[in-house]
Amino acid sequence: MPFSDQQIVPPQWNLGDLPIHQFVVRAVHGFREHHLDARSAQFAYYAMLFIAPLLILLIATLAQLPLEGEIESLTETAGRTLPSGADSVLLRQIEDIQKHSTLSLVLFALIVAGFAGSQLFLTISRGLNAAYGVTEVRRGWQVRCLALLVTLGAFIMLLLALLLLLLGPVITHWMAEHAFDPRLEFLLNRGYRWLILGLVTLTSASVIYWLAPGTKVRWSLLTPGSLFATLGWVIMGRGFQFYVETVARYNETYGVIAGTIILLVWLYLTGAVLMMGGQINSIIYLQHQRATADTVIAPTHANSS
Repeated sequence: MPFSDQQIVPPQWNLGDLPIHQFVVRAVHGFREHHLDARSAQFAYYAMLFIAPLLILLIATLAQLPLEGEIESLTETAGRTLPSGADSVLLRQIEDIQKHSTLSLVLFALIVAGFAGSQLFLTISRGLNAAYGVTEVRRGWQVRCLALLVTLGAFIMLLLALLLLLLGPVITHWMAEHAFDPRLEFLLNRGYRWLILGLVTLTSASVIYWLAPGTKVRWSLLTPGSLFATLGWVIMGRGFQFYVETVARYNETYGVIAGTIILLVWLYLTGAVLMMGGQINSIIYLQHQRATADTVIAPTHANSS
């Protein structure tokens, strides 16, 4: 039953006083009961629609900056993050955009990115509302304006992440010149990219879990849900990459569209991890609400008796 009293809830790292096995069972059951798997499929569809205009806008913006190597950094990041086959789809997109980018294409990409990004946010919001057991009380225009703001924020965050990735070689070169421990330089070379991607994922998940539900939730960078989403996305990505490269035979099954299928499956799994993180936070939220309601009702009964 949804709670009408939508209070601000602090993060609960004790998992709502539930045993770990019971918490896991509730999370899995809630994921299925609230049809978050279907929401993950919707997420993959709108994310696929969002990728092309996002790349157009990113490349157009990067081209105006007085920097070198930003496109190479973008392609290298895509190659390391995505499984084999899916990365080739994005690399072809980037090459085509560089060759055929025009002002009209950028304006069209802006419209499509606004629509697809808004639909992505609305898909997540509806899934999390089901997980929290609340109905949307915000006006339609408010939710859509919020969705556009979140889309703009996501674009700015990705742009900043790319710029930070460009600083990686600069930092390591500076460390080498100042005789830092070579082991630290090695770790930075190996882990800098994943550190930036992890921070972007953690921040994005925490903002989504704060703004998407139609209930009042306090923002916190680190919650059980956002931590799960970040670690789960990294583990899922590496695991799916290993599966595609060693077990699956997508090229034999799907032929020339294998890369597109791989990218869709990867986006679906990304959406599923994001939805499960929201489901985890919702369980803790509802447990806290029940505990608060019990502590309020108990003294009332005691006074009346």
